[in-house]
Amino acid sequence: MKTTVIVLFLILIAYQIMRYIQVLVKMKKKAIFPVEEKDIMAIRRHPVRPVVRPTYKAQKNGVIIYGVFLLFMTALFIYTVSLGNWPLLLTPAISLLYLHNLFNMLTIVKDGLLVGGRFVHWKDIKSFQFKPIDIDHRFYGHTKEVNEAGYELVFKRRLFSSYCIVISEETKDKITEILREYGKVKEEPLKPQEA
Repeated sequence: MKTTVIVLFLILIAYQIMRYIQVLVKMKKKAIFPVEEKDIMAIRRHPVRPVVRPTYKAQKNGVIIYGVFLLFMTALFIYTVSLGNWPLLLTPAISLLYLHNLFNMLTIVKDGLLVGGRFVHWKDIKSFQFKPIDIDHRFYGHTKEVNEAGYELVFKRRLFSSYCIVISEETKDKITEILREYGKVKEEPLKPQEA
């Protein structure tokens, strides 16, 4: 059991470090979308605040906290293995799964999407869907803009989904066009109960 937990934790740390480096590299690439300020203001990862440009300066807090946390987890791993206190690894390992929420960005680059702290390659996206935000939606009631003209944009991947909120018809149309043109991703229609 001890060896299994240690190996799984080591794999999880290595995976998170690789994803972190991948996001930092992709942040240096030229963004296809959003480029204009009005599009940036119309996209949100969280209902209350618009996304921020994918630059190191704009994402400084996320970059620093993510990096420091990964260093802390690596040091904790070394410390617990040297002491033989491996159950200590289980609790903080869960928080590694939510580190991607530290970045507040949605950016389309040539080879994929930066959604939060994750890079999603075009080939990993099966489809996308715009779900209108109505009174029964989980994001309804956060802000007036989201309530009136909001859509939840869901990127369906192999195992998981990523999402963002779009609060402008014009931005919704731009995103749809870019996803079809660059990513060759198909739009999934709404099911009757979702419409």
